Amino acid sequence: MDEYIKVIQKFIADKVEKVGADKVILGLSGGLDSATILKLCIDSLDVEKIYCIIMPERASPPEDITDARWLVKLWNVEWDEINIDDILKHFPADPDEKLAYANLKARVRMCIEYHAANVRNGIVVGTSNKSELLLGYTTKYGDSASDFLPIGDVYKSEVRELAERIGVPERFLEKTPRAGLWEGQTDEDELGYSYDVLDKVLKGIEAMKPLEEIADQNGISMEDVQNIKYRVERNAHKRKIPTIVKLRNRTIGLDWREFSY
Repeated sequence: MDEYIKVIQKFIADKVEKVGADKVILGLSGGLDSATILKLCIDSLDVEKIYCIIMPERASPPEDITDARWLVKLWNVEWDEINIDDILKHFPADPDEKLAYANLKARVRMCIEYHAANVRNGIVVGTSNKSELLLGYTTKYGDSASDFLPIGDVYKSEVRELAERIGVPERFLEKTPRAGLWEGQTDEDELGYSYDVLDKVLKGIEAMKPLEEIADQNGISMEDVQNIKYRVERNAHKRKIPTIVKLRNRTIGLDWREFSY
């Protein structure tokens, strides 16, 4: 984990320097992941280069918003707070359609972050971890939209250890994972499994182990392993750019390799 932290910190510093950004823009939710990203950025950059936006709405857990405000003041980070309720009212959206409305919230926040990045010559840092990315537990063009993902290769069950080692305050370490999508929502209830179970299966899939072996080694039913694998496959589109029909020799998103001249 210590080696991971060093690599992530260098990655953040190199990314900001390479693109010539004046600011890193971070949507701060008051949860563990965004608090961890903030601390990683503070440890990698001058604090003047960091700009946080807290974006509550009526379903946001009040304690998370309080914690987000407390954190930016503790670390003396530039920040603003924008309540998105008034923005959401202008969409022909029904709050009772919980998932669709939750996705709308994520996309509104993304627009605010990228507007801030445009006017501040900044880049948007994402907070998604590897478990969320593999499971598709993100909103396409919402919280999945960012310029770089410092913990995108860190499983959710590992984030707490990483956070503890870099000095994220204790009040964040024991928080129940939740996206604040609607009242009473938690990640694990919505996903149907604990992150401990999910990550055991995901690590087995990453290692290309047979599904039977993943089930036997971890004491997880074959049905559950298959369900989790199916979710990874079903959400592959969230990890790719839009599909392009191939007409030429090298096609973006298929066989176009980026390189510098």
